[in-house]
Amino acid sequence: MKSNYRSAIVAVLGICLCTLTGCLSKRGEMGVRNYWRDSSLATFEKGRSTQSDVMRALGPPSQVIALHDQTLFYYLREQSRTKSMFLILYNQTRQQITYDRAIFFFNKDSVLTDLAYSKEMFPLEK
Repeated sequence: MKSNYRSAIVAVLGICLCTLTGCLSKRGEMGVRNYWRDSSLATFEKGRSTQSDVMRALGPPSQVIALHDQTLFYYLREQSRTKSMFLILYNQTRQQITYDRAIFFFNKDSVLTDLAYSKEMFPLEK
């Protein structure tokens, strides 16, 4: 009788331990759509394109930064992937974040003076 009782307790404890563990996999995206990666989009020309041209093509930027004699349009798209494992005595979480960025510099007349895209990128979502 004691052997059956012990076996039942061990089985119940085993089930409880299994229910207290788990895994998690999560993906997330934030920011603006990365239209600057669209190959069909007209290219922006330094000294010719304006703030209006950039906003018309890409939409509102993630940030507008006003400096003394320049304005910066900062576009950001972020993807994150998280994998977690939860055990009773040990937990582990790994997160990978990828940023796709574009930055445009304009002079006080709203004309494009410089631009740059991040090397790190991911495909355009339509």
